[in-house]
Amino acid sequence: MQNIAAFTFKYDQLEDRLLLVGNLKSQESRIDFWLTRKLVLRLLNGVQELVDKTAASIQQVPKEHKSQLAQFHHDQAKSNLSIEREDQKLVADAPRLLTRIDISYNHEQYQLTFFSTEADPLAVSVLTYDELHQILHLIHKGALSLEWGASPNLFESEFSQSTLQ
Repeated sequence: MQNIAAFTFKYDQLEDRLLLVGNLKSQESRIDFWLTRKLVLRLLNGVQELVDKTAASIQQVPKEHKSQLAQFHHDQAKSNLSIEREDQKLVADAPRLLTRIDISYNHEQYQLTFFSTEADPLAVSVLTYDELHQILHLIHKGALSLEWGASPNLFESEFSQSTLQ
């Protein structure tokens, strides 16, 4: 199983998919995955629950404030993100269709495990809380760019979705 130490994303309008390239400019071997709309939206829809269960500071606040605090953490992590402009010439290199991403949490770290059609995982990445938010930001940005119907805010409270009359 391959370790992904660095992530590169390309939002491919023609393919209507996100290209995730692991280890493009690092010492590790490169691995490419296509992320589909279905997988991305399922991942983004489960983010609030994941953060609610794993972030100690969010577990301690009342339910009605969890999404605002999660969005604050997300925005903080995003502001610390160092992004290089995407190489428009980046071409997929034998990409595999990503069918599943498992996320586990242990000792304040998140492990992302990447699966394609094979039963065994193909790659794994261990991230901090901020790094997880940064990866989610890039995936969310791609979903918005491809107009997949993702919510403009990754973490929304039920109060912000209702209309007062």
